[in-house]
Amino acid sequence: MEQIRYRLSGLTWEDLIGRLAALRFRAAVVGPCGHGKTTLLEDLAPRLSALGFRVHTLSLTEASPRLGAADWTLLRGLAPRDFLLLDGAERLSRLAWLRVRRRARAAGGLVITTHQPGLLPTLHDCRTTPELLAGIVRDLLGPEAEGLRAGLDELFVRHQGNLRNALREIYDVYAGRDGALRSAGSL
Repeated sequence: MEQIRYRLSGLTWEDLIGRLAALRFRAAVVGPCGHGKTTLLEDLAPRLSALGFRVHTLSLTEASPRLGAADWTLLRGLAPRDFLLLDGAERLSRLAWLRVRRRARAAGGLVITTHQPGLLPTLHDCRTTPELLAGIVRDLLGPEAEGLRAGLDELFVRHQGNLRNALREIYDVYAGRDGALRSAGSL
């Protein structure tokens, strides 16, 4: 699944970088869980490196919801050539967010991911569709995906658009069940 990358809808990567530049390289990628925020951030990093930035990524997760000592050391040393990507900013306390934002002023840029808008101007709102799920499954499974189309719509609804969870369920089905289920076209 790592081969499947973020698919911009209605704009190009050049458009997105242009928006980011217009926002003075300070912005948020917003959206619910499983809608592609982390993948977009990962795909943005090499494009920022190509612009001459030294990209640093910090990730906050359910398992690791706080910044550690090494993260704070990195934040203290940011310079204009540095670009900070912070995945999971909604996990920061108000005080920690204010500290990050203040320290990131020295950096050439800051892009965060968050579930709700408001911490920084929104660069991109990540939203999924049943068609997006179908396209990803088609890319992963090839012709075998055609028989799954009706099941994918139901899977999308069941997971409330969270493609990560929907794809995990498909993986579990294909990893643990026999071919009869796949050929029947159900999940």
